[in-house]
Amino acid sequence: MRIFTVILAATCLTVPAIAMAQNAPIVVGAPTASGPVLPAGTSVRLRTLSALNSQENKAGQQFDLETAEDVMLDGRVVIPRGSPAVGEITLVKKKGMWGKSGKLEGRLVSIRAGGRDIAIRGTLNDKGTAGTAGVVGALVVLPIAGFFVTGTSADIPAGSTFTAKTESDIPVAFSK
Repeated sequence: MRIFTVILAATCLTVPAIAMAQNAPIVVGAPTASGPVLPAGTSVRLRTLSALNSQENKAGQQFDLETAEDVMLDGRVVIPRGSPAVGEITLVKKKGMWGKSGKLEGRLVSIRAGGRDIAIRGTLNDKGTAGTAGVVGALVVLPIAGFFVTGTSADIPAGSTFTAKTESDIPVAFSK
């Protein structure tokens, strides 16, 4: 019975602390009594850490990014360059026969900074080039040959940059 009481007490103390952490301000230095707010819709430049490709990636797969630039508020860094971020692949269409090109779409999900996840919104996409000229040329030579001509895959190279926006107001605490 005593062990159950200790576990129950620890659970009751931990759950509210986790919930409060998501609403807590991003702390930059020691906090002051009241701090400013990073407004919803603040632009954040992100960079992909690995290449994305319509032949290799799948819808629902998450991928890593990082902030490409510092996010500033009142002349101070709130979200430092290099902060980890996450995106998710939302649509994948593979290249195919008859010159069909690949397509890749994703959404930007969140940034980790100041000990919390910050919700963001934004998209990324790429479409390979269609092989239409190759199909037409192949049809002139041999009608069935167009069946074997494909478009190209959609490719987003590592290091590609995208702009996201913060989803909501974020309280910030600055030192004096």
